Amino acid sequence: MKRSLEPGLLRLFRFFSLIGLVYFSALWVYDDISVPRTALIAFQFVYYVIVHGLLFLSLSFSWLQNKLKEKYFPLILIFYTLAMVGGSWLYLLEPSRGITHFISQSFFLVPILIVPVVFIAWQYDFRAVVLYTMATNFSDFIISFLIIGHITLESLPPLTLTIVRAFAFALVGFVVNQLNEKQREQKQKLVLANLQLGQYAYTLESLTVSRERNRLARELHDTLAHTLSGISVNLEALKTMIPEGQTEVEAMLDDSLSSARRGLDGTRRALNNLRAQPLEDLGLELALQALVESVAERQAMLVEIRISNLVQILPPNVEQAFYRIGQEAIENTSIHSNARKLFFSLQEEDGVVSMEIRDDGVGFEPQIESDKGHYGLQGMKERATSIGADLVVLSQPNEGTTIRLSWERFL
Repeated sequence: MKRSLEPGLLRLFRFFSLIGLVYFSALWVYDDISVPRTALIAFQFVYYVIVHGLLFLSLSFSWLQNKLKEKYFPLILIFYTLAMVGGSWLYLLEPSRGITHFISQSFFLVPILIVPVVFIAWQYDFRAVVLYTMATNFSDFIISFLIIGHITLESLPPLTLTIVRAFAFALVGFVVNQLNEKQREQKQKLVLANLQLGQYAYTLESLTVSRERNRLARELHDTLAHTLSGISVNLEALKTMIPEGQTEVEAMLDDSLSSARRGLDGTRRALNNLRAQPLEDLGLELALQALVESVAERQAMLVEIRISNLVQILPPNVEQAFYRIGQEAIENTSIHSNARKLFFSLQEEDGVVSMEIRDDGVGFEPQIESDKGHYGLQGMKERATSIGADLVVLSQPNEGTTIRLSWERFL
């Protein structure tokens, strides 16, 4: 898994390049004033100044980062490591070279070389720290051996100094890497806890809304529904009391009775929508299964149902969206498709919950019907968008219809 660049890392690296620029400039001036050296030794300091100047420039222009993208930071680190190693190898060109002077020169680099260890350990795993440590210290070991020429008891201490330095680099990198891994774990736990808290808050809100909807449903049932039902009964009774020949009065009564019945039917549908009892009482899987079986029995369709028992508990808003989209699609099949077969599946695999509804009916043009607002396609798309799900509608005239809904669980 690729890691995004840690916030502020480039800014710190750029600041470090300025520090290195000042550091080697000061060493160059100090070395020249205190103990005059050969031109090659002076050039080494100039070389390090140039390296850090180029490093600062490469970290200052965003166009280079935009062009290289994820390769930008690794390439900067590789360039810097090779450049610093190359500077150490310049010492072999010095005619009057000696191991003591080389060791003292190499330890001037320690305060600078150890800083990238922190950057690498913070951004990458410990293997990257080991590679950097080997590149910067093993090369000094080889140079020391080439200067000494052979290994004796007297030459062992200078050689072991590079090993000690490598151990120090690796130790610092290991500690920083472990601290950063712990911080990453804590971040992930914090994000997960925040998501769970959001889901708990939504569950509480949904429960409150559900209770209020049920209360309103009871009140509507006890008042409006009973009132409309009573009006319908009274109008029916009134029709029997009208003398024959009062056609105008009968027509008005029939119209009023029809209006009362439509109002009662609408109220009952509203009550069903408010209560949403199948989802609350049965759960998503059984509610959808009952819906499919009911429609199939009513329309005399052959039905195939595949519901996985692995579907875990979903957030309330996701359950509601799956149920409403499934309800709309299944009702559309029963009303519009003239289908003989209906296939329904609900399953979860690798954290992706998917629902598919397929029939062999007359089909339609999804784009045309969506533009017209038919078949509730727009409503299904809006519900899918509200939970971050993907809704796919596949259909052609006389080739049936397939509706797929996929929602990825955040793990």
